[in-house]
Amino acid sequence: MDWKKLSTRKIRLVYKCLFLNRCYLCHASSPHTLCHYCQKGLPNNNRHCCQCKRPTHSPNILCGQCQTSAPAYHTCIAPYRFEGIIKTLIHSIKFNQGNHYIRPLTDLLGEHVIASYNTGNWPDQIIYVPSHASRIKERGFCQTQKMAHLLVKKLQQQANIQCPTLPKNNPLKKSKNTQAQHTLSRKERLRNPQNSYYIDGAIAKHVALFDDIMTTGSTIESCTKQLLDAGAERVDIWLIARTPDKEQQG
Repeated sequence: MDWKKLSTRKIRLVYKCLFLNRCYLCHASSPHTLCHYCQKGLPNNNRHCCQCKRPTHSPNILCGQCQTSAPAYHTCIAPYRFEGIIKTLIHSIKFNQGNHYIRPLTDLLGEHVIASYNTGNWPDQIIYVPSHASRIKERGFCQTQKMAHLLVKKLQQQANIQCPTLPKNNPLKKSKNTQAQHTLSRKERLRNPQNSYYIDGAIAKHVALFDDIMTTGSTIESCTKQLLDAGAERVDIWLIARTPDKEQQG
């Protein structure tokens, strides 16, 4: 018997029982990263545009923006509204070094992604929307990169070989250090990402583009067009949350 391996297994088991089998919010004993009661308080995006997942008053309608100008991507997964607990957790990750909240958010998204592809036709590759190098230096990390890595691990555990690959070097790059989106008005956000991204690497035919939040959709649309121009035939969007319009909030 290899006592060294046995010891490592026991240490991992004890660590999991003490630290991982608990809710990340209320710390109650739970087999999931968020317990049943905390999950009940999440702002689910149940009523939304069937194309871009913009929160709406009625479920499964096509919003005015998608009727006027259909997005370049094929489908969008955005299980939550960017408000309440979800907004607090994402802000904690991005602005208060709350990296430990990445795991519960990616676990939740992973469950929705797996359910969305239960009939197959998984993307070949997952690419994340990157931050600029200066923003990464300021923050200390790129939150979408960390989220994408944990998301792929989650999918590999449950979806096995269907899981899209995550390139060692993300082929989507950000060339301009644009002003932070949360400080801009809607009109400024729509102009902000133009020509801010470029492709440097191989792109698969079917790509999943990951970002934490979509607000106006201008960043996602810009990145999607770059991926299509670089050879992708289909782009699916994976998001944690979609920002409601002002009239939808509250």
